[in-house]
Amino acid sequence: MMEIIKPILIIAFLILSFWSVYTSFNAVYLILTKDFKGSKVKWILIAMIGIIGPILWVIKGKKLVS
Repeated sequence: MMEIIKPILIIAFLILSFWSVYTSFNAVYLILTKDFKGSKVKWILIAMIGIIGPILWVIKGKKLVS
């Protein structure tokens, strides 16, 4: 049973990691190129914080882009 679960967990972690990196770069690009209603420096720093930053960006930060 563990032989099956271990690769699935590794693949899930890799997908989460790549999603996090993609979302971080996308957030920084949108903040720098579009009109933004919040503090640009604050949200760039938030977006670059590991896995938590992109989650916060998706939940709260996207609403600030015009």
